[in-house]
Amino acid sequence: MVRKTLKLHRSEAEALIWQFTKWKAIVVAANPIAVLDLLGGTATDLVMIRNLARLYGLPMTNHEAGKLLRAILWSSGSLLVGEVGSSLLFGAGKSAAAVATAVDSVSGIMAYGGAAVAQASLAGYGSYRVGKAAQVYLEQGCTWGPQGIDTVIQDILQQVDSETVIHRLKRELLPQMPR
Repeated sequence: MVRKTLKLHRSEAEALIWQFTKWKAIVVAANPIAVLDLLGGTATDLVMIRNLARLYGLPMTNHEAGKLLRAILWSSGSLLVGEVGSSLLFGAGKSAAAVATAVDSVSGIMAYGGAAVAQASLAGYGSYRVGKAAQVYLEQGCTWGPQGIDTVIQDILQQVDSETVIHRLKRELLPQMPR
């Protein structure tokens, strides 16, 4: 019965993770201020973790969700570096493009759009990985199991293909353009 319940929740959790992945990509892409997109993306991940816990019927406070998010980010150093690095690099590019838009609308908009798409793709991919890690943690009863967090996170990082996630994000979020 527990396995059947987990299987049912697994598909619902996948849909929930994907929904928050898209929301984070949109939040990050739409925000022209470099630091605020990092904060908005983090808030999106925290809300996703809380919603996943609710789906599994597990009580989780904002503090516990924050601890879980920090543990996931620290354990997968590449995820932390990617989130912060892309946010600062592409966020600064978007901020500069937003300023340039006031001067030269066509080139500024194109620069903003390019930086926004790149940053949104990386943020969405990071959010998807955070969601999958939180899902594993919650499915195991709020524990990382005998292998520990580092092994679980590394397994998830190997299983989640960045190209697939980013391609799906672009397909679902960008208007259909002739290719």
